[in-house]
Amino acid sequence: MKHLNYLLAFVLILVTNCKIDAQQNSLLADLPETNEKTMSPKKQLNFFVVTKRKKGKIDPATRFNVLRTKLKGLFKKQKFMAVVARSGEKMSGRVLHHLQKHNARIGTIWFDSHGMYKKGYSLFFIGHDEYSYKTLKDPLTRSPLEQLAPFADNNTKVVIGSCYGGATYHRASIDYKDTTRMNGDSLMMAIGKLLPGSKVYGCESWVMTKPGLFLKRQAVAGAPARKLFRDICYQPAWENISKWNEYDDANKSFHIVNPVALDKFGNVLLTKRSYNEKKAVRKDIYKNLGKLETGLYK
Repeated sequence: MKHLNYLLAFVLILVTNCKIDAQQNSLLADLPETNEKTMSPKKQLNFFVVTKRKKGKIDPATRFNVLRTKLKGLFKKQKFMAVVARSGEKMSGRVLHHLQKHNARIGTIWFDSHGMYKKGYSLFFIGHDEYSYKTLKDPLTRSPLEQLAPFADNNTKVVIGSCYGGATYHRASIDYKDTTRMNGDSLMMAIGKLLPGSKVYGCESWVMTKPGLFLKRQAVAGAPARKLFRDICYQPAWENISKWNEYDDANKSFHIVNPVALDKFGNVLLTKRSYNEKKAVRKDIYKNLGKLETGLYK
């Protein structure tokens, strides 16, 4: 009889514990998921986008950037990706592949490109596709950037890595008959609208290709040495060397910032000092402004 009482007591405890476990599981089921994947924010990936070089065309600057970014990407795969593309659509496809593969969001994305001063407005290229305040009115041109929108947030930084990409001044036309506004601010705001919440950076003047880009240095500051850049039509570019602008889409604000740089993981940084604050640099700028001529642009 004693053993029977022990057995009944054991069964009663077991049934009671099962009921408690069932109640606890029911309560937990009503709570939001709290696993590590949902609690921790997505990681950030940085991208350096370079236009694929055309066959037979000699372009040392682009070739140099392709080589150094690919090398950097080999050793920083969890943080940094180099993307070489022939078009905006190819670019977005590769960027999306990496973002989805790593369950990541866009940290910094740098669009490395040549500017075209003779066109009279700010722009950059991804392969053969031109991106400017004019072309971004076209839904087909906007599409590759719109595809990246779900992966952008307030921590996303977009860099227009082309000369005059953020230019806001009027410059003389090549034949000096009139002036035209560059509208780099319009381009920056258009990109911010396509990648909501992001910060967009663009330079008023030249963006140089020099060693040390990923060493927090002012490796994109300076002026080109070719004679044609001493033409009088380039006066605004000389007056605005190393001046960068930032458009903050989250706050809808536009303002001047110190020059941009990159760290070893491809994160964009703002330098503590402007390149043209140096006395020797200012002296060189004034000297070149005094030597500008007509007829050098060909």
